[in-house]
Amino acid sequence: MNWASGKDLIDELAGISLANVFNPYRDRCQLHDLPNAPAIRRSNMETIMDAGLAAGADELWVGLELGAKGGRRTGLPLTDEVNLQTCGEYWSSPALARATSGAPVKEETARFVWKAMNGRAGRVFFWNAFPFHTHGPDGIKNRGHTPAEFACMPPILPWLVDALGVERIVALGRPAERALSRMRMPSRYVRHPGRGGGELFLKSI
Repeated sequence: MNWASGKDLIDELAGISLANVFNPYRDRCQLHDLPNAPAIRRSNMETIMDAGLAAGADELWVGLELGAKGGRRTGLPLTDEVNLQTCGEYWSSPALARATSGAPVKEETARFVWKAMNGRAGRVFFWNAFPFHTHGPDGIKNRGHTPAEFACMPPILPWLVDALGVERIVALGRPAERALSRMRMPSRYVRHPGRGGGELFLKSI
């Protein structure tokens, strides 16, 4: 699989619809999202993807899937609304926009990820083993994707490694490490920054 641009990739992802899976590039949360939220998130991710493809990356940090308070709202892996502009500035793309109403929502994972990026040498790109947010039928808490759901995804991570010129893959947490192992992609494990693991993550990253 090969995509010529961020738009090509995100357009393909936007065409995927699964039960109890929130696709931020297609779906709209009736409670929090602006009317054009999916289009905003598509634009955000296309912008960052194109910037990454142009600049390349030394490392690829991989989480398991989008978080309820982070990527579900922004469309950007490991990035919450509080760090949205930080992400844009990192990639020299400051025009990223919020897709939700109300006060910006912060996510613990994103807070520590972007704290680790402060002054870090080399270029780092973020992605997830599963590019959407999974949830139960009656809530938005992450449940973890199933093998059948994963089988519906195009092979983005192997393509990203080649397209970005990645030298090192870092798995954020054991579930992400296992997902990468199933794809036969060697990675370096670090403690996931969520659920109280932030300080250990900063020491290990």
